[in-house]
Amino acid sequence: MMMASCAEHQVFDDVALDAPEYVKKTENFNDLMAQARWGDGNAYLKLADYYVNGQNGTRPDFMATISMLNMAREYGAIGRPGEYISNLPEDDNTRMAFEAMESINNRQKEKGMELAARLIEKGCVDGYALKGYAIMETGDTIEAIRLVTLAAEQGSSLGRALQYVIPYGQRKEMPDESVMLPLAEAIPIFYLFMAEEYDKQLAEHPENELKVARCYLKADENGCLDQRGANWLLSYKERGNELPLAETDILRLLKLAGYERVDTTADGCVEFENELWEEPIDSVTKEETIEAVEDAKKAVEMTKTNEEDNINHNDEERP
Repeated sequence: MMMASCAEHQVFDDVALDAPEYVKKTENFNDLMAQARWGDGNAYLKLADYYVNGQNGTRPDFMATISMLNMAREYGAIGRPGEYISNLPEDDNTRMAFEAMESINNRQKEKGMELAARLIEKGCVDGYALKGYAIMETGDTIEAIRLVTLAAEQGSSLGRALQYVIPYGQRKEMPDESVMLPLAEAIPIFYLFMAEEYDKQLAEHPENELKVARCYLKADENGCLDQRGANWLLSYKERGNELPLAETDILRLLKLAGYERVDTTADGCVEFENELWEEPIDSVTKEETIEAVEDAKKAVEMTKTNEEDNINHNDEERP
C-alpha cells in the first residue's frame, strides 16, 4: 500500500529506466503501443488519435479513445481527458459523445439526449448507447437495455460498456466472469476494474490473488496497466510468485510503478528507488527493511533526547 500510494504521485522526470533500443520511436500503431507500455504518456495521446476517427486499420472506438486518454493522464501527458477532447472539432463524433456523457452525468439529460439524437442522425451508433444511458436515468431500464444492446450489436464499444453499467452498476459485487471477461476482452481497461475488485476480496478469498495477477497481466498486454497495477505485480513477484515476464518486462514494470535507478553495486546488482519507499532487493527482505527504518527512527529519537538532556544540563550549571 505504501508503494502504491507513493507511485501514484510520482512525476516521471529524467527517469533512467528507458525503453530499449528495439522499441522504435515511430508513429506506427504497434510502435506507439510498445512505447506506451513503457509509460510514455505522449504515445497514449497518439494512440487516442488513431481511435478518434479510425486510421491505418483501426476503426472509430469511443471507449478505446477514452481508455488511451485515461492512460495518458496516468503517465503525465494531460491533466484530464477533457483537455484533449476540447481540441477536437465541435461536430466530431468523439467530442459529441463525450459531451453527451458529461451532460447526462451532470443531470443535464435534455442536452445529452439532443447530442445523442444528432449522433444517430450522423449514423454514429454510439448515439443509441447514449440515448439508452439517458433513458436509464428516468428509470426505464428495459428501453435503456434495448438501446445499448442495439448499439453494442452494431459495434459500439460504449454500448458494450453500458450493457454492464445499466444492469450491474448498482450491485455491490462484481458480476460473474462469464459477463466480465468478454467485456474486458473488448475493452481492456476493464481488466483493471476486475483486478481491483478481486483485490478487495482477498481477505475472504485469498485464492483470488492469482486472478488479480492474471487481470493485471492482461491489462499490461493491452497497454492499460496503471501504476498501482505495476506496483502490485512487483510486490507479487517479490513474495516469490512466478510471473511470465522477461527481465526487460520487470524493468518496464519498475518504470511504470515510479521507480528510479539509483545505483549499481560493486557486485553488479542494480538498485531502484521509489519516491518515498525503497523496494528490498534480493538480499534484503521487506521485514528487514522495515526493521532498519524503525531502528533509524529510534536512533534519531535517542539523539534528540541526548541533545535535550545536554541543553538542560548546561542550563542547570549556569550561575
